[in-house]
Amino acid sequence: MSHLARSAGLTGFVELASKLKIDPYRIALEVGVPAAALSDPDLQVPARAVSLMFDLAAQRSGDVGFALRIAERRRLSNLGPIGLVVREQPTIRRALGELARYIWLQDDAYCVNLEEIGDIAILRVSVQPWIGRQGAELSLGVVMRVMRELLGETWRPLEVCFPHSAPKSLELYRRVFGRTPHFKQDFLGLVVDRADLEVQISSADPVMARQLAHYVEQIAAGRGISFGDKVRELIVLLLPSGDATVERVARRLSMDRRTLHRRLAAEGDTFSDLLNHARRDVAETLLARNERPFQSVAELLGFSSLSAFAHWFKRQFACTASDYRARIARVRTALSAGRQGEPVA
Repeated sequence: MSHLARSAGLTGFVELASKLKIDPYRIALEVGVPAAALSDPDLQVPARAVSLMFDLAAQRSGDVGFALRIAERRRLSNLGPIGLVVREQPTIRRALGELARYIWLQDDAYCVNLEEIGDIAILRVSVQPWIGRQGAELSLGVVMRVMRELLGETWRPLEVCFPHSAPKSLELYRRVFGRTPHFKQDFLGLVVDRADLEVQISSADPVMARQLAHYVEQIAAGRGISFGDKVRELIVLLLPSGDATVERVARRLSMDRRTLHRRLAAEGDTFSDLLNHARRDVAETLLARNERPFQSVAELLGFSSLSAFAHWFKRQFACTASDYRARIARVRTALSAGRQGEPVA
């Protein structure tokens, strides 16, 4: 399925791009995003194209913190009706629960999960494999802004974790998150004090919250994707945590596993088939990136060991992961030679 995002995710793009002397409209044209999306926050545009816009803007401006600078200025209002629902909840825990429940209406390439462990909680952001560094930093920066709007501008998390490498300068990151992030971690997210989840939101209005939730549910019902598509998207987003189980997916959809199996069967699907197809798609995407170690690929696909991944991969693709990656490299070399006017063998 095609992932969609509200064009509100591009708020601030034109201003920052222009300030850095790059053309935002040319970038939009190159990736196939209509120019109107840069001024109208309520258009539905391809999420992959939006992600690519941020990557191109960072590359052409030379500013690795491009997306984070935009996230720094985000408000709950940029989330549209989702932001209103979040703001009217009685506690931070409830607010984050609603954010996790409806974030797909803002951009269905992302998923937010709250995990509570002892005295801490992990606010984990899962993204599609094709989301680059800029998209990851934008998503976590937005979550940080949500927390500060609810808890106050002086609030800061216990830890900030990014899966990619650190930039040369950490000044912007310290300013946005209030502390120095950890890089090359196994997840994207914030570690917070569990006690923060109990904080009451003084401005909450329960009656307004119910009315807004009803309104958002109507919007959600209008997004005509199949139940199988919803399940598959959750599987892809939960794979890196190793928790893409039928029980976890069913809980995210507010049902038991038997109901989930029954609804999939009605569409001619099974959970195991969807899990396998999702792993195949993600594996192909990850192996196209030569820099990612096989152990990392195995973990992002939810395998407990490299050997389990290797056995699965050979059954699915009739070759080893090393052979598959080498084949892609040969194709790229041949295509590059062809573009340069060299004979392609």
